[in-house]
Amino acid sequence: MSYSCGAPPADLVACSVDADCATVVVGCYCGAQPVNGVARRYAITAQSCENTAATSCARGCAIQQGMVAQDGTKATASTQFAAHCVHSGATGACKSFSPDVTPGGGSGDPKPGGW
Repeated sequence: MSYSCGAPPADLVACSVDADCATVVVGCYCGAQPVNGVARRYAITAQSCENTAATSCARGCAIQQGMVAQDGTKATASTQFAAHCVHSGATGACKSFSPDVTPGGGSGDPKPGGW
């Protein structure tokens, strides 16, 4: 499996079932930090890329407290986030959510920061 932080694989979020998914916290982002769903097989490497991006983040903007999932749920960093496989036709994509928070107030899919 090859993985480049600058050009992640095309199937980064591909899944068939919920167990195929994990979460990654975006390392360099303005505002509340996004938590994104990724394919479990890439999660460790993707998080490593995001952690590296966070150490050299120079966006020049404030990072807000809290985190936001792809379903729009916002919560504190201590809140548990998860990912599930959302199917659109024959294709499944990992999407993050917080099972402890009611969705709302989000702007949809946060864009990855360091990938």
